[in-house]
Amino acid sequence: MEKALESGSKEKDYYLQSVEEVLDVWEVDPEMGLSDEEVEKRKKKYGRNILEDQEKESIWHIFISQINNPVIYLLSAAASLAFIFGDVAEGIAILVVLLVNTFIGFWMEFKAQKSMEALKDMDKITAQVLRNGRKATIDAEGIVPGDIVLVESGDLVPADGRLVTANELGLDESPLTGESVPVTKSPDKANAEKQVADRNNILYKGTAVTTGTGKMVVYGTGMQTELGNISALVGEQEKDSTPLNKKLTRLTKNLIYVTLGLAMAFLIVGWLTGTEIYELVQTSIAWTIAAIPEGLPIVASIALARGMLQLAKKNVIVKKLEAVETLGETTLIFTDKTGTLTKNQLTVNTFVFPGEKRLEFDWSENGKVKLSGSEDSGGNENFQQAFKVAVLANDASLLEEVTDARVHSNESLQNNGGTSVPINDQTEDESDEQESGVGEGDPLEIALLHFSKKFDAPQFEKLRKLQRELHDPFDSEAMVMGAVYKDEDSHYVAGKGAAHALIGRSQKILIEGKVKSFSEEEKDFWYQKNDELADEGLRVLAIAYKELDQLPEGKEAEDFLQEMIFIGLVGFIDPPRIEVAKAMDTCKEAGIRVVMVTGDHPGTARNVGEQVRLINEEGKEESLTMSGKNLNNKLEEADSEFLSAIRIFSRVDPSQKLNLIKYFQDKGEIVGMTGDGINDAPALKKANIGIAMGKRGTQVAQEVSDMVLKDDAFGSIVKAIEQGRIIFGNIRKFIMYQLSYHLSEILIIALVSFSLFSLPLLPLQLLFLNLLSDVFPALALGVGEGNAGIMKLPPKDPKEPLLTRENWIQIAVYGLVLTLCISGAYFFAHFVWEEPEEITNNVAFFSLAFAQLLHVFNMREAKENMFNNQVTRNKYIWMALGLCLSLLALAFFIPQVSEILSFQEMEGRLWGLIAVTSFLPLVIIQIIKQFKK
Repeated sequence: MEKALESGSKEKDYYLQSVEEVLDVWEVDPEMGLSDEEVEKRKKKYGRNILEDQEKESIWHIFISQINNPVIYLLSAAASLAFIFGDVAEGIAILVVLLVNTFIGFWMEFKAQKSMEALKDMDKITAQVLRNGRKATIDAEGIVPGDIVLVESGDLVPADGRLVTANELGLDESPLTGESVPVTKSPDKANAEKQVADRNNILYKGTAVTTGTGKMVVYGTGMQTELGNISALVGEQEKDSTPLNKKLTRLTKNLIYVTLGLAMAFLIVGWLTGTEIYELVQTSIAWTIAAIPEGLPIVASIALARGMLQLAKKNVIVKKLEAVETLGETTLIFTDKTGTLTKNQLTVNTFVFPGEKRLEFDWSENGKVKLSGSEDSGGNENFQQAFKVAVLANDASLLEEVTDARVHSNESLQNNGGTSVPINDQTEDESDEQESGVGEGDPLEIALLHFSKKFDAPQFEKLRKLQRELHDPFDSEAMVMGAVYKDEDSHYVAGKGAAHALIGRSQKILIEGKVKSFSEEEKDFWYQKNDELADEGLRVLAIAYKELDQLPEGKEAEDFLQEMIFIGLVGFIDPPRIEVAKAMDTCKEAGIRVVMVTGDHPGTARNVGEQVRLINEEGKEESLTMSGKNLNNKLEEADSEFLSAIRIFSRVDPSQKLNLIKYFQDKGEIVGMTGDGINDAPALKKANIGIAMGKRGTQVAQEVSDMVLKDDAFGSIVKAIEQGRIIFGNIRKFIMYQLSYHLSEILIIALVSFSLFSLPLLPLQLLFLNLLSDVFPALALGVGEGNAGIMKLPPKDPKEPLLTRENWIQIAVYGLVLTLCISGAYFFAHFVWEEPEEITNNVAFFSLAFAQLLHVFNMREAKENMFNNQVTRNKYIWMALGLCLSLLALAFFIPQVSEILSFQEMEGRLWGLIAVTSFLPLVIIQIIKQFKK
């Protein structure tokens, strides 16, 4: 242990060191392991093998954050003044509004508070270690640096370690690195520095063993693992405030400044003229209520919540309300490749045979596989032999073939007090016939079996019944595997493996049904062909066969994969999702840039990018790709134009994903990030909108994201973007609606107060009226269907304010029209008919009430028809108006409520005045809209 401390060795050093050097650093015998005494010492030094909890907000802190708001301060002051001057009903009414708004905000934030629990859950596993020379099964939390850990197929790696020995060891590192296929591991030391995805002698915590067995010496536990580094990155990232929150906050502050300015001016003038302090306070409270749209948080929340429900029907789960609107403003989407653009399951795509024969296959929607061209596989001898090898040179089993065995195994385990582990977490996708199936074994072999069964089920079943007589399992040194089967009167040898290995073992080649000698020149051609297919992004295997009269014996039986007949190459892909290309086109039309950010191989990434129309060959500016090793320099150079043109970043690690998001956010982009792996978690949290995959996404990714796609479909993002844009448009509509009549309330109070030093609208009347108009008609506007062509418009400039200059002009015009009409009614009743203040107050109140309700029809677009538009077609508008009118009538006719609101009995002529002055603003504004049109 002292050597480890003194050396200061880091993980990057261990993969460059030999096994003996690493064992010496940690002072451990690979056959004995650590002693109990040494384990206890190291536990004290390094702690438990767990991921630290990130500090969470307490419930009290969440509550404080909700009341730490200028609007709350202002309304609280108004409530306090009301109580001080004896207006208990008014004070209580204001407090109710405060409590409702505070509770909604508190509940939303409390429900959204989830961070590192998923990472903790990953630690709840057991591990096999060598302790005191004996094998022991322990809780993974008890592992310490220097422990010798044994892993086998089905295990989750419990810590980071340097591989000591390996036997056909393969690992699925896709959640950590984005690599779509299992990685073969070897204890050989690396000769040069490599990225995480290429360190083949290192096992990482949280990755899964798919095949083989291995032994490793642990060097990193808990937060000192690669998973721990990602955990720390997740905890360090703070989510930027959403654009909507920023804009609403800015708008609210401006309203407060206006209110305080008017109130201060009125207090000064009133004090100089000797007005009673109570009346001055009453007017100040009225201005406070008039200026602040109390129902704005409620309506915004409900509008966003309805958007959540709409999206849930479209397989999009929104965890945070603001995320709906944020996605609608998104200008840039960073998307992972594996499991997001692709299906995350290998599929047979191509066979390449001698004689320039290339067969490519399509997977149809009904689950069938067929040739994509006009070639006929029936008369192709090479294909017939390839089909046979695909089934016979295969150690995997499809799901239906292992179900009985698994049930039997589970029963045995339970009878012996053991526990069982599912063969594959993706069995829920069994019904998706387009995918490459599920089963037990190497994914490439599962893909071959699935292809064979779907292409020709009778022949597949026939071949699976043949008797295997000899078997040569895959060897990481030989890089081939094969088997010998009894086939009628002969023995059939089927072999497959890496091209350079199997081609070297082949002496003959099958060309158009004839077996010919295999020259060195032809072998070189096929080596090159293998490289070409790999550059296309395909995972490639070579296949060969031969037929024997007698079963090999002796030394021949030990290595029967010699003197083979080369058939050709088979290429596998992780196929793109069918709907992605269309979704990409929609994003381009909507002015949204999509960039692939993946840890996978550059060739694979580019191939997928071309298939989903992310990049094309016609325009160089849309075809640029960059690898992670070159990315850091470009970020430091801050060459924004160059980076903005890039569509694919490959071999990118988690910290680089994070840096990319920060870089483009600093450039003013609203960044959406999709992902499904552990490696995506920090970026998902940092992005303006984090979007995780629901079916194949890791729990870690889902917990830190803002949205989860239940169907893992990139196309669902487009639906969410459309909904987000609609919601933003609706929010803008109802804010304009609210502010325009709130402006009129402010101006009416100012005009009457400064001229007559009387209060035309009482605080409690304003509160009652605003709660009606701020909630029901505004909410109806907030749930409108939106414009049909909204996805053909570019995204709104993130720097654009919530309300544009044109919107403010509209608000000012609407507010002035309402003010002139309602004030006109007040002054007419006061000066012409000489009505008392109690009656003129009621005239102003009811004129404004009806005018505000009718004002909702002014929220149509200028280009729309006056009588047939989004507003008039919205059934919720008519329902809201009916409800508000009913509540107004009840308030007037119920004596107790009428008394609290200071309502008076009025003559018919006064109601006629109210009708004219409340309807007049609608007529004037509609005429203005027609002229504008």
